[in-house]
Amino acid sequence: MSNYFVFTDEAGAYERRPSDAHIRSHPFYIRSNVLMDIDDYRQYQIEMQRIAGEYEIPFDEEIKWSDLWRKIKRNPRNDLIARMPVNRLKGYYRKIFETAVGKESTRFMFTVTDIVGRTCDLNSDTVYRFHMQDAFQRIQMDMRSENGFATFVMDELNADTIRQIKAACHAFTMQGDFVRYKHLYQGVLIENSLYSPGIQLADYAAGVMNGYLRGKIVSPGNYQFATDLYDEFIKPRMRCHANGKVVGYGVIDIPKHTAFRGQIETIFDT
Repeated sequence: MSNYFVFTDEAGAYERRPSDAHIRSHPFYIRSNVLMDIDDYRQYQIEMQRIAGEYEIPFDEEIKWSDLWRKIKRNPRNDLIARMPVNRLKGYYRKIFETAVGKESTRFMFTVTDIVGRTCDLNSDTVYRFHMQDAFQRIQMDMRSENGFATFVMDELNADTIRQIKAACHAFTMQGDFVRYKHLYQGVLIENSLYSPGIQLADYAAGVMNGYLRGKIVSPGNYQFATDLYDEFIKPRMRCHANGKVVGYGVIDIPKHTAFRGQIETIFDT
């Protein structure tokens, strides 16, 4: 039996009644889920330490995906980012993805809520629950097929959001839905991203998907760096059906049955 971690992180911010300004800043709410078996992750941690040394990143610092955009806008988060040229920062992200997909078990899956199209009218508790529940259901299916076991790990967020997500995950895994969660840890573990290369990778994956969708829907032709990373590293390792279909398997729309489904099918399945 194989054991896995599923590192999950978010990009964007959800609001039930978003203003135009909110939509410009956060056209999507996305959760990334990065699956890696424990043996591969053990090696990945070691390699991340080497990469941090190569890029002169102190042990008590981390690089976030948002650092790239703050750097481009000349508003670096700290001195580490201020000193790093943009091309070197991009090289760091590329090195991370290259290392991650060098592990045979690495797979990516995303849940996405369309905000720019105003297709979601659910409260935040329900949206968070649906994002986690859809991810849990699909990982449970994968683990059942190989008699594996997976544990979800997420970044520390604000206390209210953590409470919402932990309560939702415990409720649907214990009380049940149409899936019986026998191959998953019945909840979600919380870790500080500073101490977790896996959560940092999930942050980068969520950022790439955010940029990729912006470049396809909001601002066609822009966000080329995110598009390049998606095409080179994420697309080949995206969870999908045996026939290659991605929507509903590796990219899941929350909620279902809106006009957004047709948009993402055009993007990912044609």
